[in-house]
Amino acid sequence: MIVTFVTIILIIIMGITIGGRAKVTMPENIIGKVIVPVQKVLYKGGQGIERAVSSLFTFRTIAKENEVLKKEIEKLNQKVIQLSLTRDELNELRSLYSALNYAKENNKNNYVTASITGKDIGNWFNMFTIDAGKNQGIKKNSTVMNGQGLIGKVFEVGDDWSKVVTIIDNKSSVSFQVLRNNQYIGVIRGSVKGELNGYLIDPEADVLVGDKLITSGLSMYEKGILIGEIKEVIKKEDELLKTIVVEPVVNFKKLDKVFIIVPDKLN
Repeated sequence: MIVTFVTIILIIIMGITIGGRAKVTMPENIIGKVIVPVQKVLYKGGQGIERAVSSLFTFRTIAKENEVLKKEIEKLNQKVIQLSLTRDELNELRSLYSALNYAKENNKNNYVTASITGKDIGNWFNMFTIDAGKNQGIKKNSTVMNGQGLIGKVFEVGDDWSKVVTIIDNKSSVSFQVLRNNQYIGVIRGSVKGELNGYLIDPEADVLVGDKLITSGLSMYEKGILIGEIKEVIKKEDELLKTIVVEPVVNFKKLDKVFIIVPDKLN
């Protein structure tokens, strides 16, 4: 109250002398010395409060904007996921359609489509489980494939599930023939590296890198299914047989849906 009273007096005195004087009076000078520091403190305090309030409102505004942006990002992420799923499903349907064409061209009437529900630990699909079994007509040793080519065979069957071992498993072997010349036949086996290694029965077989291999039909696998292509040909003088390294056409790091051909008779 004292400060307010003195301030009012100072304002009145300053109003009277608004025209400007060469020299202020001693009381005015003393009052000015007392009031100016107080005004300075009050002015700076007011500015600080103003900045704090302004920062608080700014923070709240930014927080609201961030919430809006987060919701927009979530919506965009959902759209990306939906588009990815749609694309993957379309690719799977196209793959199964290609497998269906194989079945029709080869007069295969007994077939089942299934989805993978689980796999062994590791990057590769050496062994996996599907959601089809005896109730869907699956039998042991049925050929498993997709639109790309040969995957493997069924080795265990339950009522509504089955287990599949793929051709890249080191316990698997497949009899093949060279697509370019079906007189060249041989056997390939899986490996821990996810590739196929094998040999040709005829040591003089004229095979080249890039030659495609298909199932020969001499083993339990259906005939004419694409296996892969030769990526390396090895001929050692101390070995009678010509060995090859084969790159599978199927991507054994990413599998989802499969096509199972069930022969009418199985051993």
